[in-house]
Amino acid sequence: MASSIEHDQANCIIIRAKNTTKQCLKQSRFILPHLEAIVLKKYGNEHKEKAELILDHQLSNDLCEIGKFYDHEGSFLWYYYVYGSRSTEMKENFIASQLLDRFITGDIAIVRSGPTSSKIDPWLSKEKLAQTVLFYKTQDPQIIFGERERQRFFTQMGMTDQPSMPTFVVGFDFD
Repeated sequence: MASSIEHDQANCIIIRAKNTTKQCLKQSRFILPHLEAIVLKKYGNEHKEKAELILDHQLSNDLCEIGKFYDHEGSFLWYYYVYGSRSTEMKENFIASQLLDRFITGDIAIVRSGPTSSKIDPWLSKEKLAQTVLFYKTQDPQIIFGERERQRFFTQMGMTDQPSMPTFVVGFDFD
């Protein structure tokens, strides 16, 4: 099994559900112990990433995409891509539920992703992810996702973003 790492050279962060509570959503220092930074050897290939997460990091056998969300810093060229289980039979993962704005159970894994045309720096920071968790205490993940997708669209078209244009994100819930 690959060991977890503490520095910013991780391309995946696992959020373990064990011992998460609503109380851990109050400050970064309560979130950080639940974040496990790892290096996926098969990064960039969804099928191989899932197999590695299941075999080497004990994530659920029914691992699939359960959501996406943007960071707290305003990025719109990449987003966090979330692997998890659709099962509701496991312990609630309060941190994951906060990020995706719905009931999530079990351990999840997060990688950076984006449109196939984008060049994405794969490295993640536990501290920045913890700050993003806190950001979503006061922000609606679906609204932020729609706004960032709109920004990305207008930027790719060579146009100025149109913040007054309403955003609609169909299928955000991934159910």
